[in-house]
Amino acid sequence: MIDYSTSGNIVLLRLNDPPLNVLTFEMLNALSAAVDRANDDPEVGGIVITGTSDYFSAGADVNLFKTVFSEAHAATISRRFQETFDHVEQSEKPVCAAIAGSVTGGALELALAGHYRVCAATTRCSMPEVNLGILPGAGGTQRLPRLIGPDAALDMLLSARPVDAKEALIIGLVDALCEPSELIAAAQKLVTRGKKPPAGSGRTDKIADAAANAAAFEKARRKAAETRPEIIAPYKIIEAVTTGITGSYAEGLVKEQTGFAQCMATPAARNKIHLFFATRATGKVYGLPSAEPAAIATTAVIGMGSMGTGIAQVFAVSGKKTLVLDSDDKTAEKGVARIAESLERKVQRGSTTRQKADTVLGRISVAKNWDELASADLIIEAVFENIEIKQALMEKIGAVCTSQTIVASNTSTIDLDCLAEKLPRPQRLVGLHFFNPAHSMPLVEVIRCDTTDPAVVASAMRFMKDLRKTPVLVNNSVGFVVNRLFIPYLIEAFQLLEEGAQPEEIDAAMVAFGFSMGPLTLIDMAGIDILFFTDRMMHAAYPSHIPLSRIATSMVDEGLLGQKAGCGVYLYEKGDRTPKKSGRTETIIARVRGEPGGELRTFTREEITDRLVFRMVAEGFHVVEEEIARRETDIDVAMVLGAGFPDFRGGVINYARDLGLQEVVARLSALAAACGERYQPCYYLLSKQ
Repeated sequence: MIDYSTSGNIVLLRLNDPPLNVLTFEMLNALSAAVDRANDDPEVGGIVITGTSDYFSAGADVNLFKTVFSEAHAATISRRFQETFDHVEQSEKPVCAAIAGSVTGGALELALAGHYRVCAATTRCSMPEVNLGILPGAGGTQRLPRLIGPDAALDMLLSARPVDAKEALIIGLVDALCEPSELIAAAQKLVTRGKKPPAGSGRTDKIADAAANAAAFEKARRKAAETRPEIIAPYKIIEAVTTGITGSYAEGLVKEQTGFAQCMATPAARNKIHLFFATRATGKVYGLPSAEPAAIATTAVIGMGSMGTGIAQVFAVSGKKTLVLDSDDKTAEKGVARIAESLERKVQRGSTTRQKADTVLGRISVAKNWDELASADLIIEAVFENIEIKQALMEKIGAVCTSQTIVASNTSTIDLDCLAEKLPRPQRLVGLHFFNPAHSMPLVEVIRCDTTDPAVVASAMRFMKDLRKTPVLVNNSVGFVVNRLFIPYLIEAFQLLEEGAQPEEIDAAMVAFGFSMGPLTLIDMAGIDILFFTDRMMHAAYPSHIPLSRIATSMVDEGLLGQKAGCGVYLYEKGDRTPKKSGRTETIIARVRGEPGGELRTFTREEITDRLVFRMVAEGFHVVEEEIARRETDIDVAMVLGAGFPDFRGGVINYARDLGLQEVVARLSALAAACGERYQPCYYLLSKQ
């Protein structure tokens, strides 16, 4: 696990547990033993700890999280890492960490324990633990503030923001940066340059200004106040940092241990960790060909509306030569111009360079005719969600593509079998449902039909990895996973509106539950007409679903489509996306509520939440029963990444299992009695309680 070698009077300790060099207890033991061996050798003048020239370590073994059975056990794990890194820091011989690649969490905490740090020019450092609802437990809350100051440290710890090599050098996180090939030489130079510097735990120069410290703590508390109350990690991070600075390093370590343990005991952290493992598992598909998936180097996108434009940008950013085609060249060129604007915004924000942006744009070209698409390894259509239009496109694609071309549809709801029948080689068709905006949303539903060649599925899943997307493989059905659950949720929101709930009440209930915005605000953003057309397909496929409320259909009839029309459920003033009351919409609501047979009532927040959340729960278990998703955890990932279901609740199915399936069945049965068949628990759910 640790390769021990010498070069002159320098010992090189190379982490060697491929592919990720994770820090297991075995690795910690080997590291301590290697440091002792080096210190016991009088010929040794310094120690360099490294990985490879392009990768250091993935940090602490996250599988340890699965073994935690109590707060005391969690504290013991934290203490074990702290003690090992203290041992590194207490080495009599100077230690330099030579780091490269993405250095996160426990890997960075190990580097902080060295007396020096040198990084490759492409290195990025981060403390992402807060994203899992926990805090660093290996001394990171103590050494980081001493090395870079409490303000910069708390920013890294609370935001999980990656710091690139140049910034790391400026703030004092590293002592030098160099090209990857020079990493070891630069580290050796540092450990031989003279007297060993103070250990990170003993540094006080960056924490000596009490007023600056207090200002940093207050700034951090304001940031933490924006966090959901279920997530305690930000507060525990601040406590640990504060204790270490106002008290002592030793006291700070104890506070870090207890904070780590307290975080691990929360449902929010358990659920976030559940999602972490579930997300890692989505790409693991058993039963696919073992042969190497087909390489996809050239792509083509048909339809340069908002979705097609976003998809083309994703392809080009990932290094693929990308042809784009639309009904006329002007529309395609406008799409390319929008991509250029998006890349320019990234340049202005500093998230990419001008050279990289120009390179990405240079990969995109407008196809002048259909025959040019024959060179593409993958062709995806991203036109309006209309089955006749998409079927016509499939016929054109089939006429120009080769026997090896992968044909993809970005449909969000349409049964792929209806498209496959228009292709001469239906086995080459796969669904790739990107989410809007495609260039930033991480999820892609990969949909396979019964006729899809398994090799095509394997290639599509590998392609998603190339794009740095999270793929969820689902079987063909109308709505697939996300829309199968989310469209009923949106329809139920309008049903509640029709029954007497106020728009603000409906939205507030779901924000309180954990969504970033309520369903009515969301559908105003997406366009009520989109929901209208989607619902027609969904309701035809699933008769037990209720139809879209007359409130929504009337709004579509009158052109009140949401933000793009200046008015939907809410009114929007030009240049302002703040939702306000709309008199026209209130008139429609009152008219529909007054129609014969309507019964109005008031709703508590809990009743609104139950109606909306359990509508997704009921549909989610139908998806499991029908084997549309391969596993329950895939549904959790899809709904969190694709629909914004709160991650601290772990996803729709995980939320239900946390409540207890017996409780879920009871509440669904009560809702079914009160509201109708759509809430009736399915056989699968009844059999599992």
